[in-house]
Amino acid sequence: MIALAIASVLAIFLVYTSLHGSTPALQPSNLDGHGGTISLTGKVTGRVTGDANTSGLHFSLRDINDPTKSSPIIPIIYHGQVPDLFKSGRDVNLTGRLEGKAFVATQLTTKCPSKYAASTKA
Repeated sequence: MIALAIASVLAIFLVYTSLHGSTPALQPSNLDGHGGTISLTGKVTGRVTGDANTSGLHFSLRDINDPTKSSPIIPIIYHGQVPDLFKSGRDVNLTGRLEGKAFVATQLTTKCPSKYAASTKA
């Protein structure tokens, strides 16, 4: 009887976390209208200014696969540790929330382009 009750509680917990515990993964063109904590992926564009430890690192993000560069450009403000590979033109993943027109990020990781480049070995 106790085992059945514990199994029921665990099943309810798993259903709840699968429906409500995930963070949506979006690109700048999909960001409009989303609230709460979001995982945002994009390409750093323009100049990177500021300081991640004081005023915040300021840069912009656009969709990764946008050769026409017509996707919306989202201003980013980030406070925290900056990865070594971070620079303009790099693909990044951010976690944070939309505050007004800017995305305020609490986590920043870069995508390593060498991992995704086609192999040239014969």
